[in-house]
Amino acid sequence: MAALSVLSACQQSYFALQAGKARSKYKVTPPAVSGSPEFERMFHAHFCHTSWSGVHICPSPVFLGILRSC
Repeated sequence: MAALSVLSACQQSYFALQAGKARSKYKVTPPAVSGSPEFERMFHAHFCHTSWSGVHICPSPVFLGILRSC
């Protein structure tokens, strides 16, 4: 479980750096999330990974119930 968490953190960091570089390259200023198709592709990869990154850490029904109530 620890190795999976470390790998997930590394992947999330990689996607965040790539999204930041894409913002600079395609001149998309925060908080905008739309722009060129290349930027949107990179941003959505980062966002999709971020939205599900915590599920594997504690996938108990109680924890998932707490997430759904937010």
